[in-house]
Amino acid sequence: MLPLRCSWSWGRANFSTKARKELVTRYSAEFPEKLLNRKRKVPTHMYIANSEAAARISQYLEPHFQSSGCDTVMELNSGAGYFTRHLLDRESQFRRIILLESMDHFMPKIQELHTLYPERVKVRQGDFVNLWKLVYMDKIDGGSRVADLLSDVPQKAFTDDINMLVFGAVGSYPFFKHLINSLIFQTSLFNLGRCEMILAMPPPIYIHLTCNNEIGYLIYRSTSVLFQILFEHKFIAKVPREDFLPQQTAYSPTKSSKLGKVQSINPEYLYLVKFTPRRNLHELCQPQDLPALWFFIKQNYVSRRNRIIPNLEKWVPGCGPRLIINPQSPESVTPIYPDELPKKLPQYSCRSTTMSTRNYYPGINIYTQFGDLLPSQMLTLFSQFRQWPEYGESSFLASLENALLKLETANDEQNLEDGVTLPEEDDAEADEIIEEESPETATTPAKRRRKASS
Repeated sequence: MLPLRCSWSWGRANFSTKARKELVTRYSAEFPEKLLNRKRKVPTHMYIANSEAAARISQYLEPHFQSSGCDTVMELNSGAGYFTRHLLDRESQFRRIILLESMDHFMPKIQELHTLYPERVKVRQGDFVNLWKLVYMDKIDGGSRVADLLSDVPQKAFTDDINMLVFGAVGSYPFFKHLINSLIFQTSLFNLGRCEMILAMPPPIYIHLTCNNEIGYLIYRSTSVLFQILFEHKFIAKVPREDFLPQQTAYSPTKSSKLGKVQSINPEYLYLVKFTPRRNLHELCQPQDLPALWFFIKQNYVSRRNRIIPNLEKWVPGCGPRLIINPQSPESVTPIYPDELPKKLPQYSCRSTTMSTRNYYPGINIYTQFGDLLPSQMLTLFSQFRQWPEYGESSFLASLENALLKLETANDEQNLEDGVTLPEEDDAEADEIIEEESPETATTPAKRRRKASS
């Protein structure tokens, strides 16, 4: 048996070398070696690999482009320009095409498009996927990196129609967290208007953002609740992962993985989705109260065992009976896209619904946990809390002010979570697994657990 096992391992390695050579042979004329020479665990930046893939994606997006009246589109990391050609073909619709590229290799070819279409095609070199880093660097030295990168983006009022479409393939979890923070603190991208994102993204991230509490709290977390309150979202299609570069390493489940049921869903695909900030967001929550909503959700979703009434009574003593004896009639929420069939959605993801500040959780008692609430019910609970007369003098506001001070002094936006909350060990592990990891850091949570138990 031993010789057979050795033979199998050698064959696997030999196949990997052969596949890599075939990949280089096929794509080396258009793509740099760094995108071809090895597979990545979770690539943050991805490129459409060929014209056939671009054509399929364009076909999927045809009805969404037709229903949009927006005349500006931004493409992230257009690379070899396969999808850009489909955007250029829509001359009557897209009067302005903004190409953002992070790699020097592709810039000469992209600049040629600007030369051919000087009024229609605008080119900027910069890392849009790591926009949060540019925001932090601007905060440190008073620079204008974000403003320069987004200088061609039209500006509209938040309640107006969308100011542009954004298309790309993104595997960075911090990118999506930055979009949430941009809406909450009214900075960066969404300070210019409500842009509509059409992105290809890894299934675990999409499921994490759009799931409900039936999946369990390890996946359904504060980021899930915030995303669904802030954005309308729609699943479009599954697209093969092999249509994008760099290639991704095969998923190998382990017995100790707590997120195996999510990570094992469609690993050979990316999800093509669209999401847009809610037009009525500032009616649901006043702009000045958005940081309080953010902190309210973050703080109360630290632990799956947090109970609603005991937690809120720490801020407003004696508030429990108001929640238990609630004479208000609940207002239900409805799907935003009625034609979206639940059975066609990815496993564990949910349809986007309207939001309400009167969607009361039925039968709340002293044992009800925050994890029992759906996003609209959590928004309703915050709205109740915000309207109590004790709110203005509560210790909640002091805690919020302290959290915002930590935000100002954090080393970067990613340290914000550590500065504001103290996540449980298994909850912290969930974030680390969803985010991109290097092989060296993948074992860190296990080491931390061993250290904690010693």
